[in-house]
Amino acid sequence: MKIINTVLMATAIISLTTVDVLAKERKQHNYHYKNHNNVLIIGSHKKNENIWLMKGEIVETYSKTIKKGFQQSGVPNFIIAAPSAKAIFAIGGFVNFRTAYNWNSVIDSKDFVTSAIPMTSTSQNKQSLLMDASTTRLFFKTIIQSRILGPIEGYIETDFRGNGTSLRLREAYVAFKGVTLGQTATTFVDLKAAPNTIDFEGPNAYTYSRNLMVRYNFNITPHWNFAISAEMPRVSATTPGTEAHIIPQRIPDIPLYAQYSWNNNNSHVRASGIIRAMEYYDNTNMSNETEIGWGAMISSNIKMHKSISAFGQIVYGEGIENYIQDINGKGYDLVVNPQYKGKLQTLPTMGWMAGLKVNLTNKWQMNGAYSQVQIWSDNNYFAQAPDTYKLSKYVVANVFYNIIPALNIGAEYLYGTRKNANNAKAHANCAQMMVQLNF
Repeated sequence: MKIINTVLMATAIISLTTVDVLAKERKQHNYHYKNHNNVLIIGSHKKNENIWLMKGEIVETYSKTIKKGFQQSGVPNFIIAAPSAKAIFAIGGFVNFRTAYNWNSVIDSKDFVTSAIPMTSTSQNKQSLLMDASTTRLFFKTIIQSRILGPIEGYIETDFRGNGTSLRLREAYVAFKGVTLGQTATTFVDLKAAPNTIDFEGPNAYTYSRNLMVRYNFNITPHWNFAISAEMPRVSATTPGTEAHIIPQRIPDIPLYAQYSWNNNNSHVRASGIIRAMEYYDNTNMSNETEIGWGAMISSNIKMHKSISAFGQIVYGEGIENYIQDINGKGYDLVVNPQYKGKLQTLPTMGWMAGLKVNLTNKWQMNGAYSQVQIWSDNNYFAQAPDTYKLSKYVVANVFYNIIPALNIGAEYLYGTRKNANNAKAHANCAQMMVQLNF
């Protein structure tokens, strides 16, 4: 009974209150909306303790763990905490519904994947209507204060993009003292160097993947930040016939970056790199072989005005296709080497992207971006595989509006092209709208 009374008293005192710090974070986040965030303190506290001060400490602790940028979930509406912020639990997410109309060469996907544009336009793929709610998301976060390790963060995030529309694990990790253990966005991505899009995949040249990893992130100065990780490798290869096949990988991918920030961390430039050792079995010579992949990237987000930001990136490498949005999982990490039977090889690949984000008011936001991916031949590979993907382009323009603090709507136009090694070309168009309720 005592516990129930305590809970009821705490609820009556502090539920339904505005938390300015989280409101500020929410304004700066992808969704750009303000809201009243409910913080519930459970447990006894001294009569002379300042509830508002306690709430401020709880919010400040939580706000330090918020990630911003591409596909990040943001700020929850509900936080439950113990006194003095020794333990914090939050639950949040959003319900997302979108409808799209596609024309020209209709892509057989829920997303606008330019590498999947059909090269032949027929009466069956000229037009299509799509409705989708599978990107609806739910996340949980807990922060436990430790004398030895400081705040320990645990995070779980899901959506409904599993088989069919089943629940899928997006992220699950533990983080403390700059160390991250678990599954989250790869270190070889700059989350702030991308536009907000209704299209779930986003720009085709963007380097994004969620990997299992051990990562260490540290700040040298207030302006300089470094990170390095060992990430679980996934190799996507094209191995026709029985000359070679992929075997279980033995060496983790090693991405790292150095970033310089200024303008109160609203602007930055980042240099990233990755090295990969990809294992396969040569059936001709009956031996295990290793092919080295590598990549280098420069990315940036620069706040040019209080309401305008410019962003972009350029990435080049070999054997890094599994990190590039448009060709992730399409079999281009390793391909057959026509000059040596049983051998596989990497292909030179480049992707670049540039765009603008404009906050017209607190309620209106616009995004525009151009993105391109290109693969080059090596050892005359294109001659024996003329239908191979060679070049794709992606154009996006959209506008978002906040009807009320928690309710977003948006409209978007997408245009994409694909070109193969034999110079065959095709293009696709998409217009879509979105309604999203954040909680």
